[in-house]
Amino acid sequence: MNDTILTVSDLSKDYIDTAGFIVHLLEGINFEVEPQTVTTILAPSGAGKSSLLKITAGLENPTAGKILIKDKAVFIPSKPSSFPWLNVSENIKFNSNNINEEKVKEIIEFVGLSGYEEHFAHTKSLGFRFRISLARAIIKEPSLLIIDETFGNMKSEIKLDLYGLVREAAVRYKLSVLFATTNISESLIISDIIYIMKKKPGEIVTKIDLKFKGIRDEKFYLTGDFVRSKNIIDSALNEHNLKELLVL
Repeated sequence: MNDTILTVSDLSKDYIDTAGFIVHLLEGINFEVEPQTVTTILAPSGAGKSSLLKITAGLENPTAGKILIKDKAVFIPSKPSSFPWLNVSENIKFNSNNINEEKVKEIIEFVGLSGYEEHFAHTKSLGFRFRISLARAIIKEPSLLIIDETFGNMKSEIKLDLYGLVREAAVRYKLSVLFATTNISESLIISDIIYIMKKKPGEIVTKIDLKFKGIRDEKFYLTGDFVRSKNIIDSALNEHNLKELLVL
């Protein structure tokens, strides 16, 4: 549709396993990402979330289906990457052309890395490296930012900061975000729209629109809006028997 950044239509993915059998990983996937929203694929482990995101980013080919993206997409993998021979500033500017140094400075400040420009990222935490990946993505001025399941091994307070950073980036830099997770609470705190996907084969079974207002911090977990929305997701999961999803 004209007002969508990403439209995925009837997407399927098959592969041949080690025994030579055809495995249907994804089947008939349909969803959209709207402008300046965070859309999350919530699914059990093994449902094909990462493959779906990589296909959307153009890193893998689907077996069938169509993907329409306005402008360009940038992909951040589940383990944010950095180049060990480059410092933070060089990492952020890597593979970008016609860079405006004032813009680089502004983006470094936005992601919280001011003062670390000369540090080498490979010795830093996953959260630190995610900030680098986010800055590198923003500099490329994409319309769509695709983030694989990347926050799982971080401390809660770090994750909350990064959820807020992603949401703020969507508004400030006019980004649409496609995210994947197995964690219900994580999906609620970062998302505007959630698609629940079952596995064997992966198929989207429910769409949930969230209408949250205000800041989503640790207190957000205690609000009525959060509890009601979590109950809606729990109900959808029970309906489709998706008990492998984390309910933290």
